[in-house]
Amino acid sequence: MFFTPWTPPTPVEQQLQAATARGDWDGQVGALAGGELYVAVARVEADGLVPPAPLAPYRDPASGKRCLPVLTRGALPPWQPDWVFQRTALDDLALEWPHDKWHLAVNPGHPAAAVIPATPLDRAAWLEVYAEAPPPAADRLLSLFTGPLHGPLAQGLACGAPLAVRDGVPWNELGTVYRDYDEDRAVLRDTWGVADPAGWWHLTERLLAGAGAGRDAEFALRAREGLAEHAGAGAAQVSEAGSGAAQVSEAGSGSGAAPGSAPGAGKPPSPATDEWRQAVTHVLAHRAAPEAEVRAMDAAVTRIAAAEERLREQGVLQPGQRVASAAAHDLACAVTVARLGLAARLCGPADAERVVLSAGEAARRTYGSWPAFAAGFLLGEALRSGDPRTGSQGPRRSQGPQGFPGHAGEGSPDDALLTHRIHRVLTSDPASPWLNIPWS
Repeated sequence: MFFTPWTPPTPVEQQLQAATARGDWDGQVGALAGGELYVAVARVEADGLVPPAPLAPYRDPASGKRCLPVLTRGALPPWQPDWVFQRTALDDLALEWPHDKWHLAVNPGHPAAAVIPATPLDRAAWLEVYAEAPPPAADRLLSLFTGPLHGPLAQGLACGAPLAVRDGVPWNELGTVYRDYDEDRAVLRDTWGVADPAGWWHLTERLLAGAGAGRDAEFALRAREGLAEHAGAGAAQVSEAGSGAAQVSEAGSGSGAAPGSAPGAGKPPSPATDEWRQAVTHVLAHRAAPEAEVRAMDAAVTRIAAAEERLREQGVLQPGQRVASAAAHDLACAVTVARLGLAARLCGPADAERVVLSAGEAARRTYGSWPAFAAGFLLGEALRSGDPRTGSQGPRRSQGPQGFPGHAGEGSPDDALLTHRIHRVLTSDPASPWLNIPWS
């Protein structure tokens, strides 16, 4: 009989299992000091519908010790509607431990299980180890090695990877928590204004529609694509008449990349900004649009052109390349909201998976490659403003301790720097889904 070797879901479980196997108490505590720990709570208690039950230990069958159980992130059980998880950490446990004779049981029944003594001296040692543990590196790409790594679901989750990196959570997890139950509900409520399943459904539908950069911005981008296609068709006809071969290439790209391999690759040349502005104004004048709408559209063209110029300065876009749509930012938010809704018990696993798959499908229809999607995300991030005149559907700024990715606001140099660092991680880390999952 053959057995499949156990795969540790995250490095924390790997380190904990190795330390337990060699009887290394310091190694066990060190593994826990570097990760998040979770405590199971009945949902009715977490929602305040019944008084919280007092902490009760159980007798560990392997050691015979009376223990309080906690779980590492990789050992969390599958999603259940009536049980949720609240996040804690080793230092909090050390300071709030209820009984000197109880032990700490980590991941009971799991391959990465450990039973750790918790006397006052032990807990003082926990605090020392925790204080000496290096803080988690910012902007890390985290993966759940037992989560989806290939296929449509993984590709959909990878569309939300910029926000997962920013929030310090695994990019490919669709399960029982995003951060923890209380915080996930607070983020949905305070940042997105969502507190019930109906609100969650409405929000995901809006995000999947991809209009968060603003109606004006998306109209301007579509108008530019139409203008470029029209100019390209005319150039192709001239080329056919002169040489018998129609070859329309991206102006000034010089990249030699295959079509779809980069933002705008294989597209007709971009029109000049003045020509683009005039074309948009002409369309609106033909429609007898109000002057305020004309001014808003003109401002959208200016903002897009300035944002794309910054992306060229950062090397995201090459000269002559353009972004066809800023919908990638909304699709990334849709994936994150799906994960948050599942964690907050506003939807079930099938509903959350449907949203993630739909986001992946919409991304493939709109973009031709991961670089093109990344450029669309960065443009959408740059255009977010929360200004009602732009028709923005973006989230409100969170007032809680956790700032939410993609929050509405004017943006700051620190925001732009963080977004650029996240982009660099996802385009350079060998484990990045953007480098390992085929686009088509």
